[in-house]
Amino acid sequence: MTVDELKAKLPPEFQPWAADYGAALIAMGVDGIKEWIDLLIRGDVFAAYGQLVAAMDTPGILDEWTKLTAEWQAANVKNADRLELQRAAVVAALKIALAMALGVVGL
Repeated sequence: MTVDELKAKLPPEFQPWAADYGAALIAMGVDGIKEWIDLLIRGDVFAAYGQLVAAMDTPGILDEWTKLTAEWQAANVKNADRLELQRAAVVAALKIALAMALGVVGL
């Protein structure tokens, strides 16, 4: 199958995507596309996009994608740590407020 044949099978709104990614999807083959769809279904979008990027005929793009993904994941971990600290602080404050409220009502 060619990119033009793929574009012809798609609705007009998806044809620009076929122009950008069609060659990579065709290069992945049926088994590769099944694996890629499984990644999407599982919600592993970073791995799915990485697999698509790896199939593209663009030198160096996979290295850049891997670097960028690592930076995003590090930022996500840092953000998760901050959110957990905030959550713990709120829970502690609520426990104190609950103890005071119980003291006020005599429990």
